[in-house]
Amino acid sequence: MRKQILKGIAHLSLRHHRKILLIFIGLFAMAFLLTGRLRFDPDFLKLFPAEKGPIKLYMENLKEAGTFDLLFILLEKEKGVEAHHFIDSGMRMAEGLKRLEVNGKGAFKNVRYQKVEAEDLEKAMPAFSLFLTHLHLFLDEGDIPRLKEKWTESEIAKQVRKNKRVLISQASFAMKDLIRVDPFEMRWLFMEKWRAGMKGMEFDESSNLFLSKDGNTLLIITEPLRPATDLPFSSALMERLKEFVSSAHTEETKGIKVSFTGAHPIATAEAKTLRFDMQSSLITSLILVLLLFLFVYRRWITLLFVGLPLFGGIQLTMGIASLTLGSLNILTSAFAAILVGLGIDFALHLYDRYQQERAVGRDVPSAMETTLTETGLGIWTGAFTTIFAFAILYFSRVRGIVELAFIVSIGLLCALLCITFVLPSFLIWVDGRKKVYSYPPIQALRFKTLSSLLERYPLHTLFTLIGITLFFAFFAFQVEVERDFRNLRPKEVRSLEVLDRMAKAFGGRRWEAMVIQEGQDLSALLSREEETTHILKRYQEDGKIDSFLSLSSLIPSPEKQKRIGRAIRESIDLKKVREDFIKALNVNGFKADEFQDILQSLEAMNLGNERIFSPEALIASLEQSPLKKGIEPLLKKRGETHRVVSQIYYQKGRLSLDQLERDLPDVSITGAERVESEILRVVKEDLFLLAPISLLIILLLVFSHFRRWKITLFTLTPLMMGLIWMLGAMALLGIRINFVNAVILPMIIGMGIDNSIHLMHRYLEGGGKDPVHALSTTGRAMTMCTITTMLGFGSLVTARYQALSTMGWVTILGMGFCLIASLTLLPTILILWKGRHGEQ
Repeated sequence: MRKQILKGIAHLSLRHHRKILLIFIGLFAMAFLLTGRLRFDPDFLKLFPAEKGPIKLYMENLKEAGTFDLLFILLEKEKGVEAHHFIDSGMRMAEGLKRLEVNGKGAFKNVRYQKVEAEDLEKAMPAFSLFLTHLHLFLDEGDIPRLKEKWTESEIAKQVRKNKRVLISQASFAMKDLIRVDPFEMRWLFMEKWRAGMKGMEFDESSNLFLSKDGNTLLIITEPLRPATDLPFSSALMERLKEFVSSAHTEETKGIKVSFTGAHPIATAEAKTLRFDMQSSLITSLILVLLLFLFVYRRWITLLFVGLPLFGGIQLTMGIASLTLGSLNILTSAFAAILVGLGIDFALHLYDRYQQERAVGRDVPSAMETTLTETGLGIWTGAFTTIFAFAILYFSRVRGIVELAFIVSIGLLCALLCITFVLPSFLIWVDGRKKVYSYPPIQALRFKTLSSLLERYPLHTLFTLIGITLFFAFFAFQVEVERDFRNLRPKEVRSLEVLDRMAKAFGGRRWEAMVIQEGQDLSALLSREEETTHILKRYQEDGKIDSFLSLSSLIPSPEKQKRIGRAIRESIDLKKVREDFIKALNVNGFKADEFQDILQSLEAMNLGNERIFSPEALIASLEQSPLKKGIEPLLKKRGETHRVVSQIYYQKGRLSLDQLERDLPDVSITGAERVESEILRVVKEDLFLLAPISLLIILLLVFSHFRRWKITLFTLTPLMMGLIWMLGAMALLGIRINFVNAVILPMIIGMGIDNSIHLMHRYLEGGGKDPVHALSTTGRAMTMCTITTMLGFGSLVTARYQALSTMGWVTILGMGFCLIASLTLLPTILILWKGRHGEQ
């Protein structure tokens, strides 16, 4: 059946080769126009299942908190720049950013460079008044000793005198109101709690600016108008920012370095890197494989024979991808290099066989029919083993892997059809010209030395190969898995380098985790979170976490309010505090009536009648002030259900999230580290399931081709040996398995078997059954095919995306070792088998 189809293609090419070439050119032009619609999406989290579990929780919380779309502007001063000059320059830049426009609209929703803005203080006064006059709303048990020190008679008198000096020197209405509701300066403790978990950052406590503790770095936090996923907006924004900084660069800003990081600069840079890596790997791989063809066949026209059908197949694939996928991600961006490495094999085997047939004097029709029906049959079997190896990946739960499987499967089919129809048509067209095109025999790569060695020492060769396999097998079990996805990000991306500098300047690189609880009764939910907070404090005391921020630290439950009020009453003589305060007010010329709010609160607490507020009332008060931004990431309401989030910051390696989950059995925990673990778990489970299925399907395909189990097993043996060598070499070279290069393993199963299929097919062809002849006639094409595959994938080694780079290295190792195994182990097995069983 397959031979008849290929024979029909041969006759069609002989009769209508010009029409085939014209149809090909038309399809190529259409696909080229469609390619312009392809986008590049660097967001790798979209590649993984987010319907449930840690990934879903993580994505939801990032989006709800808005941290997905913050843009950070980092100002760093050099030595010799005065501090006041540095701060003034930063403040002027921040004010200029507020006026910046993109496409005729304001570029940012807000720009912040101060912890508390002047306008924020005025808007927050009602909320300040509520909390600062009711201390049991924000104090913890651990704060009571500090309160006791502040409320001694001498400290109260000292504080009232300070308030008098402040009012004399700074008689603003805002400051008067603030002193009236907070005469004991409890606002600093109040704000300390609100800033406690600000993304795990550490700022200079003496400054209201986002200033590093050493004073050398100033941070401006902005929220752009559009999300970072809007790449046209992100690109336009970054261009405007560069223009703005360039125009702002004057003699006054000399010695101050301005850099950008965050969602928008990183997304823009990664999209450019992804596009560059795809284009450079495609061009590099095409040039390398075509130069290899030129070196072996020594004719420029061979570049046209193989290059144009192959490039046409890739272009058709890109056109289909633009219609179906619409965008390329970190995995699918490698498809062009993959197709160059794989698709060139089809052209190589066909051209090499046609060259041999014409070199021995066969005419064009018979040479073409033999090429397509004999070698073409092996090519189609090898192609479909690879296509099925990729198609198995359709059953993965990882969207990125499914998209890669789709685009490479379609691409291989397009390349196979283009090469099967277009390459024969090119060859027939060239041979049909008046000028005779000669086909001299090619003597390169005859494998005489190898063939002679295998014939003379088959047993020695077999045991040597077994020994090498055992050596690599020992190390194969030691191959490691990459658990830090930051090691897979692009190299030399400036915004990522700035992110590292920002983390270092403001407290070092910390990991974030989120403890999530849900319920309909907010008071009960806060009580449960308070229990969680006690455990987190123990973890903090043990050095397992650096800091944390919980809603219950900002919005106390009614039970906590009662408990704190009672603790204050039992620790401090509130009646005496009230009397001492009134006395100090009178001595310094204040009217006690102006401080009735705090005086009434002290009296009520002393009598045990302090006012208990519902969480809803406290939240309603905060939502009317700028302080609402502090609770927005920690509290979300969906219908009747409340979701409360505690944010934890820690150094990787110190905190076990699994242990924390055991200590907090009724909560959900997510975070970057948990997401990475979940991704690795999903990829690992999928590959452990799909790789054996891929191997089984290939086993059945090979059996359907040869129809004999022994021949099938002989053909598969070099593949297994090559895979063992590859894993052992990865361990020795320190190449870790990650979610990108792990996808290559099923591919190598599909690609690595092709050489053995071609060698075995030539061995059985015509009933000759001569292993040495099969090696000498097929070895060149096998070697060329594998080298082209290695060059195609190998071009990924130069990718700036380290994930793609490791994909290139794994393919080079896997395909190289599978070739060596096919050239040595399979002929050795056949020589030994033939010596023992003869021609049977």
